[in-house]
Amino acid sequence: MSFDILLPGITLIPILGVVILLLWQRATKNQAAVIGILSEGFALFIPILLLPSIRNKGEIIFSLRWIPNMSISFSLALNWLSLVFLLTEVLVTLAAMIYSLGEETGEKNSNYYYALLLLFSLGMSGTTLANDVFLFYVFWELMLIASVLLILLWGHGEIRFKVALKYFIITHLGSLMVLVCLVTLYINFGTANLTELTQQASSLAQNVQVFLTLFFIIGFSVKMAIFPLHIWLPDAHTVAPMPVTIILAAAMLSMGTYGILRFPFTLFPVETLQNFAIWMMIAGLISEVYGALMALAEKDVKRIIAYSSVSQMGYILFGLGTLTASGMQGSVMHVVYHAIVKALLFMVVGIVISLARERDIEKISGLGKKFPALCVCAAIGVLGISGMPPLGIFNSEWMIFAGGFESNISTALTVITLIGSILTVIYALRFFGSIFFGETKPEGLAIKSPRALIIPTIAVTAFLVIEGLMPGPLMAWTIKGLAGIFGGVN
Repeated sequence: MSFDILLPGITLIPILGVVILLLWQRATKNQAAVIGILSEGFALFIPILLLPSIRNKGEIIFSLRWIPNMSISFSLALNWLSLVFLLTEVLVTLAAMIYSLGEETGEKNSNYYYALLLLFSLGMSGTTLANDVFLFYVFWELMLIASVLLILLWGHGEIRFKVALKYFIITHLGSLMVLVCLVTLYINFGTANLTELTQQASSLAQNVQVFLTLFFIIGFSVKMAIFPLHIWLPDAHTVAPMPVTIILAAAMLSMGTYGILRFPFTLFPVETLQNFAIWMMIAGLISEVYGALMALAEKDVKRIIAYSSVSQMGYILFGLGTLTASGMQGSVMHVVYHAIVKALLFMVVGIVISLARERDIEKISGLGKKFPALCVCAAIGVLGISGMPPLGIFNSEWMIFAGGFESNISTALTVITLIGSILTVIYALRFFGSIFFGETKPEGLAIKSPRALIIPTIAVTAFLVIEGLMPGPLMAWTIKGLAGIFGGVN
């Protein structure tokens, strides 16, 4: 029995969940959460059902005529590459929805809160599945609008209005650069279908290919928060409610990586991409070191982990810039491992804040004695972000560094990047040691944290260990997903 017809359900079921939540005005927080979790659960279950079809066909495509006069269709495609990003995003969102039950988002308007979480996730799911450039941009903007509203309405402090505006303007400027590229492709070939564009894009003049690649990389690097395009991230992560921060850091940042792989890396030949290889590696290195140094300098526990994202995205861009199979495989695997580790660390930070009612790392210490389970979760997260074997980031960093040496672009850059990873260990140990060792403070620590915060934190911790010990399936999917990148072949 073929389940291919279920592919559009990945987008349609969350829409149904949004409609129910918008109409159910009197839904309690728990009731709204059930609708959100069930909707997102179906969005996770469908691609799992489709795995046999992907194994047999390599790609599943659903297409429905939408705006025929403009050659625009509601076209979705699920392949090995999009599957990796889709499952990562959906799993992170599910964890964040469960975590939200323990957060102080309040009972009022919970239906709108979970509806926006679903729309946020829908934007990311649609982005990974869209096989039409018009549809891609619709989902790309939906992702931004939903996240801005979540920060604006449920963010902390009056500063959230300025932060939401800053976040919207900067990321939208990146989106406009992507839009220029998509419109240029549409004008040149008269179609919005990505499969057709992939087959024809290499026929563009070389200077046009270079221009589009530049705009694509910069536009998507804004979403990745690569230095100096990162300036929206620290404030947005700090002000947003913790579940939204988890989705922003662990899922949304990966959309920039997917965009680079899905467009310039798939559309244009390697000869065009080689013009940008060393610059991507340099930008990745700078972002890695800068983010790590800022994480060392910060006192706010949430901003420490936020700047860690800037650093980790640097590794991913560096790996992509190597233009080698090892480097790119490492980058995609790093997206997944980073998502798991970052979700875990922000969950830990959320529990720490709920216990201490404090965010200054110098005013929190000694929590390990009173909360040993939390200490273990934090320790595993810290070891994970530091790249310690057998946890997953060790695997992805190994491949990224290997790709750097294989590329023959610049051995020196790869060596500096490898040495720079020591900074990650330093800020991670500082974070863990300051919070969990020493004299217990502040004095008014809560006795325990809500179970809804603890359960997903333990689950993500276990998942991190399992993924590190069993990297085979992820590596196999990544290799299959990247197999046709060069040469414009899906």
